[in-house]
Amino acid sequence: MKSSGSDKDAQRCDLRALLRRTSRPVMVGVAGDSGAGKSTYMDGIGRLLGEDMVATLSLDGYHKEDRATRRQSGRVPLDPEVNDLALAREHVAAIRRGEEVTVPVYDHGTGTFATARDFAPAPVVIVEGLHALYPEFLDLYDFSLFVDSDQDVKWQWKKARDVHDRGYAPEEVEVELRRREAGYKRWIDFQKTQADAVIKIHPSRLASLAVQSYHGEVPPECFHIEVIVSPLDGGLPPLMLNVDLNTMTKTDSQPFMLASVPSTYWGHSVNVVHLDGIMPEQNLRQLEQEILRLTGIRHGGAPAPSRTDATVRLTQLVVAWPLLGHIARHLHLRGCARELT
Repeated sequence: MKSSGSDKDAQRCDLRALLRRTSRPVMVGVAGDSGAGKSTYMDGIGRLLGEDMVATLSLDGYHKEDRATRRQSGRVPLDPEVNDLALAREHVAAIRRGEEVTVPVYDHGTGTFATARDFAPAPVVIVEGLHALYPEFLDLYDFSLFVDSDQDVKWQWKKARDVHDRGYAPEEVEVELRRREAGYKRWIDFQKTQADAVIKIHPSRLASLAVQSYHGEVPPECFHIEVIVSPLDGGLPPLMLNVDLNTMTKTDSQPFMLASVPSTYWGHSVNVVHLDGIMPEQNLRQLEQEILRLTGIRHGGAPAPSRTDATVRLTQLVVAWPLLGHIARHLHLRGCARELT
């Protein structure tokens, strides 16, 4: 089968190859509350570009107090005063210049500080943390993301993680969650007003769209997700989503919703993508492979394992696509991308 012109252009626009030649790392800031899903929704970037292309710096290492000290002081890590943000800024700026730095490490399993490690910049660096989008960091980023989960969703995830993975007692987690909520509103929530993209996560709302009564079944891990993005003209070619409309008339059809709504968010023009329900596995894999093809990512990128929840996987792709567009623009790919269209 003869290759199309767009296939040839995609090969010339291989983002991995271009990222390796960039003069400095592409910097991505990701903020949100603990347990909100920051790592989950950024995993798609490493999967698509290849894990060797992405390095993540956690700002948790810049906490000034470990778990035992916080129990005595009564302070929470959401308080910026309990974090060395000046040192974090210094390190992020150095990483942006392409320099290797020795960064502090916080071990969530033990609640103590571990041995500092050397951090070497990758072509794409993700700076992730409670205060990652504070004003002192914003000028260092090429793209910024805020993850904004509903309180009940966030608490559900954080309880499961802190009890099973971090050794907290269930009653201790409950007290900590209630104590932290005021701090979240005071010190963390405002960062979403400056983000290039915001992910809002709610319980599934498909039942509210039913006529009279809802007869479908949505797995408990499915959520209604809003991806709020600043419009980006150019940077990447059109990305098509194949949907078999025949599945909508079958008795065993799976509930699914996808909508895009032009909106205003904190005074900015945005597009809001709504996702809910279950996208068929075949459609997800086709979308992942199309992203790899259009960006020329021939090596390193890989589809998500099928065990990953469908709504999460689709959200990862919806977030990854505009980020890849920002990367393309940063690398001066506009002319090449226009040829792809």
